[in-house]
Amino acid sequence: MKAVVIGAGLGGLSAAAHLARAGLDVTVLEHHSVPGGYAHEFKRGDFRFDVALHALDGAGPGGWLHPILEELGIDLAMTRLDPLYRARYPDVDIVVPADLAEYRAQLESLFPLEREGIRSLVEALRQVSHDVGRYTLDRRHGERPAPFEMLERYPAMTTAFSQTWSELVGGHIGDARLATILSTLWGYLGLPPSRVSAGLFALAWISYHVGGGYYPAGGSQALSRAFEDVVTRHAGKVLYRQTVNGITVRDGTAVAVTTERGLTVDADIVISNASPVDTMRFLGTDALPDEYVQRRRADVPSLSTLVLYLGLDRDIGAEGWKAHEVFVADTFDTDADYKAAISGDFSKASMVIADYTHIDPGCAPAGKSVLAILTLAPWEYADTWGTGGDLDGYRRNPRYRALKGAAGELLLTRAERLIPGLRDSVEVMEVATPLTNHRYGLATHGSIYGREQTVDNLLRKVSPKMPIPNVFLAGAWVGGGGMSTAIGSGRTAAGIVLSRFG
Repeated sequence: MKAVVIGAGLGGLSAAAHLARAGLDVTVLEHHSVPGGYAHEFKRGDFRFDVALHALDGAGPGGWLHPILEELGIDLAMTRLDPLYRARYPDVDIVVPADLAEYRAQLESLFPLEREGIRSLVEALRQVSHDVGRYTLDRRHGERPAPFEMLERYPAMTTAFSQTWSELVGGHIGDARLATILSTLWGYLGLPPSRVSAGLFALAWISYHVGGGYYPAGGSQALSRAFEDVVTRHAGKVLYRQTVNGITVRDGTAVAVTTERGLTVDADIVISNASPVDTMRFLGTDALPDEYVQRRRADVPSLSTLVLYLGLDRDIGAEGWKAHEVFVADTFDTDADYKAAISGDFSKASMVIADYTHIDPGCAPAGKSVLAILTLAPWEYADTWGTGGDLDGYRRNPRYRALKGAAGELLLTRAERLIPGLRDSVEVMEVATPLTNHRYGLATHGSIYGREQTVDNLLRKVSPKMPIPNVFLAGAWVGGGGMSTAIGSGRTAAGIVLSRFG
């Protein structure tokens, strides 16, 4: 049986690896020249930059991702981040340890009046995770509880997925500053606590704070190559610079996938790691029910990113910068912070400073450092970054270049307040915008998390099954944002294929 996977992002690679391992004839068609989507690297001189991965959750023993990697024979060395991260707010600077008990004791010391609320919140989050685990196992064993049974059987999960994170936290925590500190990871989900699904945030929070945050040896590119290796070891193919432009449908079934370079690959199965909207474009909307088309076109992409990549001629770790990842916010008001991000006010939006040399010393020469400074950013900023939506040759557009340079300078200036002399230490500097994300990965509007991860969207998730019976979806638009989740989505799609056709 021939399976064609569109896109070598981690969702697509995961699906391809599982199918190839099961004996299917697998071909992966990838737009870029390397695998991984956001999980890849680039080099400038002696510096190696990880494009996007800061911390991988679920990758350690006991984590939910670990058995997926084991199943495929992927055995990358993983470094557990300790401290997990550091968070800097106007009057609070907290280094978050990997051990949850230590973190909880630290918070109770800082906010003694909230001691009971902290404990009850952590227990509530554990219960959400426990319920989700039971629900997943029940479904795996063929149980399909009716909607009216959900609250009784999985009360913590059902309640959490019906409310926002701020509503869940507010039921336990009264101090607004503490609530924000406990919500520091909201940037990992792309929406502020007032809008993001509490169920999703609870799972992410527990996964990082209990299971741990990890970084693979060699960075995210090593992870992507490991999945690629599984595909090729099982006689699969990964073809690069093959941008898909069509899925041929005959008698209601997909029969082939075509690329811009004129390649046609016959297919019994198609798994698309592209967005649903792009996949519909490949199929042609005439092949799909109008209701499905309208529903998927109404999906709102998540925010994108603005990233400043720096290669420094100094070792900031040796100078006392001890955390891999530092979250920096000028306010405890997460709604104001989000408003700054969506309006492109990069002087105010919170940012993350990641020192990759801290966890991957080989990314820079001895005595030097690699930093990535990141903030959430909108596709629509300044009329699509000065292009008016015309992306043909956009990198040469003087307006785009000016906006990109100015935005990078803002991040550099802000970071220098925390790292004195930073500007004078720069050997290499690159700036990536939402348009950069789209150029290399074809992500809709440069989205980094698929569609917005709101309460309604998590209650009405995009199914991996499309109306065409042998076409399926994987990736962030199905499973939610994050590299671990993308890997899981690929396994899910492959599992459906194998159960239906295997």
